[in-house]
Amino acid sequence: MRSRLLLLPILLCCGIAFGQAPRDAAPSQIAPAPKLGPNQRIERIHHEDAGSTIDELRYGGQTLSIQVQPKANVPPYAVRPADGVGGTQPTGSDRDPTAGQPSWQILKY
Repeated sequence: MRSRLLLLPILLCCGIAFGQAPRDAAPSQIAPAPKLGPNQRIERIHHEDAGSTIDELRYGGQTLSIQVQPKANVPPYAVRPADGVGGTQPTGSDRDPTAGQPSWQILKY
C-alpha cells in the first residue's frame, strides 16, 4: 500500500519532467560547408628562417591553417587564423578572441 502511494508522486514528477521542452536545443543539422567554386586555388606557403619553419595552407585566399616548427628544441605549434574557414573577416564583437594565439597539441594518437 505504501509503495503504491509513493509511486503516484514519482510518476507525476516524471511526466512533468518529460513534458518540458529543452531550453537550449541545438540544431540537429550540421551547417553546410561554404560553396566555393571549382576554380579556387590551393596554396601551400613554406617560409623558413633562422628561428623557425612556417607552413601555411590557403584555399581560395582564405587561410585554413598555420603550423610553426621552431628550430629550438621545443614542440611545434599551430596558430589559429583570424578569419574563419570559408567565412568573411570578422569585425567588432564577432571577432574570435583566440585568433592569432598559438595552440599546442599535447597528445597524439
